[in-house]
Amino acid sequence: MAEPPGHMYTQLAAAVARRGTPRSVYAQDTTLSRRGLLTRADRRAKELAALGVRRGDLVALSMGNVPQFLVLALACSKLRAIPVPVDPSSAERSLAELARRLPLTAVVRRPRGQDAPPIEYGDDYGRRARRRLSGSLLTIEALDPPDLGVRIPDDAELIVEVLGIGGVVRDIVRSGAQLAAIGEAAAAALGLDDGARILCAQPYTVPRFFDTVVLAWLQSRSQLVMAEGPATSAVLPVARTHERLTVVDSVRQFAELARALQASGASLSLRPVIAEALVPTAAGRKLAAAFGTPPVQLLLLEEIGVLASRVLARGETFVPAPGVAVRAGATMQAGGQEVLVEATFCASSIPPIPDTEPGAPAQDSWRHTGYAGKFSRTGELVDVLGRDDGLVNLEGRRACLDLIEDELLAHDRITWAEAKVELTDDGEPEVHVAYEATGETDLDDLEEHVIGRLPPHMIPRAFSRRSA
Repeated sequence: MAEPPGHMYTQLAAAVARRGTPRSVYAQDTTLSRRGLLTRADRRAKELAALGVRRGDLVALSMGNVPQFLVLALACSKLRAIPVPVDPSSAERSLAELARRLPLTAVVRRPRGQDAPPIEYGDDYGRRARRRLSGSLLTIEALDPPDLGVRIPDDAELIVEVLGIGGVVRDIVRSGAQLAAIGEAAAAALGLDDGARILCAQPYTVPRFFDTVVLAWLQSRSQLVMAEGPATSAVLPVARTHERLTVVDSVRQFAELARALQASGASLSLRPVIAEALVPTAAGRKLAAAFGTPPVQLLLLEEIGVLASRVLARGETFVPAPGVAVRAGATMQAGGQEVLVEATFCASSIPPIPDTEPGAPAQDSWRHTGYAGKFSRTGELVDVLGRDDGLVNLEGRRACLDLIEDELLAHDRITWAEAKVELTDDGEPEVHVAYEATGETDLDDLEEHVIGRLPPHMIPRAFSRRSA
């Protein structure tokens, strides 16, 4: 008997059976119906199977926001293989580190050039094949992974990488039921209905955008508009050709888009969604004036998913997503009390999350988020004030202040370093570093040092030297 497909493939196939084949994905060079996506996924599944990909195999996917990312995720789902999205901005380093944590059977990516060297997965890996996927610029490497002593749950259908406290990397393992619940929560938070279109130019391979965009699209009747890059070049041209458009992006990108519109004297109607809970309401007022409607703000936790949403305006409170409850916990140094959540879609982690960290059980069925919240007398979450654990979201990606400090201290002249988060006038968090050093330590040398040791989104925006 054939193995039943996983959730993502089954969900799209059910949508085709219910609603036929309306347009569902708009990309720069193509438009695909749901049936068209399934047809392409079927072909890719055959290609992957011919390379030895089977149920339970881990397949790393590292590429931009292109239809092939969806096709490959669906192909893996059909085979009950497990896709592992990897941010392409630091693919070489991320894939090599991932291969040391998890046994990869295949890696699909778009190399940075024709002469790009193969990734060094480790001496214990064997390479069975390396070639270009048919009809695309993507390459696939079929691997023979070593026994890393890692047990993947039988119901696993997706694995996402999350950075924890102290820079510890964990792999969050999600089942099909959890993917469905996260998608429903995200679709409800975004208010997606039949005919709505959702656009995101941030990488789908990043957990908070995969949850908010890909899973929400899959679980709703919305249409997905694919783009990538800065909002002024990626979102603006596309947004002018689509109606009823919901755009998910960072507050920084929305602010730059608003300034570009103001400079040109043009107007643009869209529904902005900010995937970051720490943006102040003042930023919401500016964006409401630019786009004609106040933005929606999301509270997310990479270890769990979309937790709550609110209209980013004075007096509005966070509304828990379907399947989520929120309450106040212990007092936090950042102010207020910790936001504890009860969710139906909490996933497992490799390695397990320590008791006090985000996503870990707090008491009974409640879990830690690490967010400090301000609650009303009736228990509503009024505002999110900050964190005490050194974790911060930069450009939509999880970052760790402790890790930034550790990498600075690896420089042979740095004797002390402190990384802090500052909000720009637009409400965007960025990292500023104060440091002490010996001798003549050139700033260019320090910047080159961190660029070589940290992913792009974690590079500090400002350096300030203190006297020892």
